[in-house]
This record gives sequence, structure tokens and C-alpha cells, in this order.
Amino acid sequence: MTATGRFAEVAGITLHYHEAGSGPVLLCTHGGGPGANAWDNTKYAVDALAERFRVILLDLPGFGQSEKHVSRDGVPMDVFLARLKRDFLDTLGIEKASVYGSSAFSAAALRFGLAYPDRTDRVIIQAYSPVPETGPPTPGVASLIAFAQDPSAANMQRMCEMFVPREELRTDEFVAARFRAATAPGHLESRREFAMSANSDLRPELPGLRAPVLIVWGAADRMIPVHGVLDGLRLIPDARAHVWGADTGHFVVYEHPEEFAALVTDFLTEKR
Repeated sequence: MTATGRFAEVAGITLHYHEAGSGPVLLCTHGGGPGANAWDNTKYAVDALAERFRVILLDLPGFGQSEKHVSRDGVPMDVFLARLKRDFLDTLGIEKASVYGSSAFSAAALRFGLAYPDRTDRVIIQAYSPVPETGPPTPGVASLIAFAQDPSAANMQRMCEMFVPREELRTDEFVAARFRAATAPGHLESRREFAMSANSDLRPELPGLRAPVLIVWGAADRMIPVHGVLDGLRLIPDARAHVWGADTGHFVVYEHPEEFAALVTDFLTEKR
């Protein structure tokens, strides 16, 4: 594939991104776990998506190669990041885009649609419910917390087991790459500023969302329970969902790249 790593200065923050393809813009970010970044989140489907779209994979502040130690200055995370996406698109001269967010950063994708409806085509979210979970952390979230407190190779192995249930997909290379990204200087400290708990409660505003939304999930997700998909379908006016069954976990793009790309392509190109 042809992808180019680039940097942009946006609202005083240095952001890193990859870009491939041409056509309508699909702006992709990533989840919030240790080591997350946009390239590793979506690279498995980029070739297929770039055949139809201008695909931009953006590292959010504190993640990947984007600037570390960025402060939200008390602004809710979804609001801060939606505004940053708007400014990023302005910097690239892009008027309108579809946006894809995963897990903790799905709220920012929904917020973008709410705050900037005229600049939003469609929204894709992954493993995210507008209704916060109550009770103790899931085993997956507990593994994230354990790694953040003790960033050891053993805790990374456990975290990857929670991310990807299928053992054959948890290759040594996959685990090692995530470990390298998670232990990059400044990442774990910076990540604390962008925790899922820093998002707004979107429930009162979601009835006003005009953009169509696609929700994707894995039935065996050990991070965010799949029953949350029903909350999204109930609260988002124009929503549809695709759930992969059996042993599909939190990384659906990695676990089903061809199906993910086809599903997203169909969603983004269907007539409204």
C-alpha cells in the first residue's frame, strides 16, 4: 500500500497521521488502551478502504507519534477532541469527513457529529456504549489498569489476551509491537489525561445527532461488554450495528479486516 506518515501543527499541538487513497475522507483514530495508535488500529483494512476513500489515520494527543503531555485544561475529552478534529481538518483543507473512533474515543466521534453536523458525513464507532458500565472493572479493563501501574512484559501479555481471544492471532510480533508502543517515552503519563471517564455524558444530546452511525463490536469483547450495543441502538436516532460472534474480541479490525473494510465501504457509500 501507499501510506505516508506526516505531522501537522494544530491548535499548538503536533499531531502525527498517515494518509492513503483518494476520494471522500474517512478520518480514523483509535482506542485508549496503553500502546494504542491509529496505524496499528486500522492498518489491516487500509488497503481495501483506500481503494474508495481518502483514509487518514490520526494519532490523538499522547498516543502514537503525536505530542505527549497535552492538557485538556478541564474540557471534557469528547469536546476537546472533536474540536481538535475540526481544526485538524481545517489545517488539511478538508470541509467534510466521515469519522471513525474506537472504544474510549468513540465518544469524540459522536461529539464531532453533534457539534459539527454540516462537516460530518457518517460516524463509525467500535465497542462503545453511551451508558457507562457500573460495578467493578471488566477483566479487560482490569488488565489495562494493571499494565499502566506495572508496565511489564507479563502484564502486556495478559492485556493482549483480553484484547484478542483467539490465541493464533496473538503472535509474538503482535504483543511485542504493542509493548513497544505502550512503553514509548511519555505515553503512559500522557494517557492519564485522556481516560474514558473524562468524556461527557452524551445521552441527553444523542437524540439530536443527524449523521447515520454504524456500531461494530465483537461478541467476546472482554474490555467493553457487547450488551452495550443495544444502548447505542436505542439512543442514537439513525444507528445500525454489526456484531461478530463466537470468539471475536475488542480488535475487530485486526480480527476481521476484510469484512470490516467491506462493511464500512457499504455503509459509507449507501444512498441516503
